Amino acid sequence: MEASVSVIIPCYRCSNTIERAVDSVAKQTLRPAEVILVEDGSGDGTLEKLKELQQQYGKEWIKVVALESNSGPSIARNTGWNLASQDFIAFLDADESWHPEKIAIQYSWMIANPQVCLSGHGSYLVLPQYNHLDKLTQLRFDLIGKQEVLTFNPFDTSSVMLKRNMSNRFAPQIKYAEDHFLWMEIYLDNQSESSMYRLNVCTTHIVKYSSGLSSNKLAMRIGGIKNYWYLWLNKKIDLSTMIFYVQYTSLKAVLSILFPKLHLFFKQKLELFLFN
Repeated sequence: MEASVSVIIPCYRCSNTIERAVDSVAKQTLRPAEVILVEDGSGDGTLEKLKELQQQYGKEWIKVVALESNSGPSIARNTGWNLASQDFIAFLDADESWHPEKIAIQYSWMIANPQVCLSGHGSYLVLPQYNHLDKLTQLRFDLIGKQEVLTFNPFDTSSVMLKRNMSNRFAPQIKYAEDHFLWMEIYLDNQSESSMYRLNVCTTHIVKYSSGLSSNKLAMRIGGIKNYWYLWLNKKIDLSTMIFYVQYTSLKAVLSILFPKLHLFFKQKLELFLFN
């Protein structure tokens, strides 16, 4: 039995990590129907590695798409999304991996709750040699409201499963915090429904190989501030809401740079308040 899920993995200079990511998809207790690997103009041996994996698992299951030049994760994910054939999309980054029950838990729950357009959760930071295979129990999906999705990014990108047929896509012009911008857009476009839920356990493992985009904290903070400006320009939020969240996000940025321990304390308290 397979899940009607297309897994989208953007691949940029990931020949050392992609095998672990794909292996975690192949070992799902409920295997997704297809995996789309989008090679994002790496200019190294990444494409050859992707073709090796395709040969290993079969062309029927793994599709490899090679972009002509490096275009960034948003275009890579959108390319895979547009080519996907299944009912649901699940995103996975090339240096991350999944718990074996991830697809079974989320897919089964979303099938049973057809009004939901997106679900996700947080993530673990683990070492490359570590596999977090604890049995997942006491599962709960909590409704995400406007306050939660605007105040805090509730999902790691590699945790998200959403309906393929939505018109929303990642915004290529946004380089940082583009995932949070998409979740906000999806919520604001579907807020009349119970559209977005957060799982109370983590099934995504961020594998700590080296620093990357996530290490550029200042740029990410600035990107987060710009997101509210874009939402206002696109008439998704009103002026007063935009001003409030620009000020709020700016304050968070200052705290995170000048007082990182204090920022972490308030962040943890906010997460407990919003998501528990």
